[in-house]
Amino acid sequence: TVMAAASGAAKEKITFIPKQDQPQPAKPESCELRVYVDGKPDRPFVDLGVVNYHDARHRAKDGSLKLELVMPKIKARACRAGADALIDIRVTEVRRLEFTMFNVRAAAIRFAPE
Repeated sequence: TVMAAASGAAKEKITFIPKQDQPQPAKPESCELRVYVDGKPDRPFVDLGVVNYHDARHRAKDGSLKLELVMPKIKARACRAGADALIDIRVTEVRRLEFTMFNVRAAAIRFAPE
């Protein structure tokens, strides 16, 4: 019966792919992070890398696969990477047979010193 419970479990994965040679100092996971849904900030910034969120689950349990529900996890990962903001947020949702695959990609940036 353990296998039956595990088969409906989510396959959530969050990764960060850095673009800088030197990692930035980490911030607390609850750091203040700006999210630019459209456009980019009007001040200079450094592209730290990409936060990728992936989840695949059975359609019966895909109600929680919504951007507003996964953004706190994406923001927490960006904070750990030392980011000040997220830009270029792309959401991809693919439904195959009884499964839904949900991907979110966002660029983590740090504002340049003024």
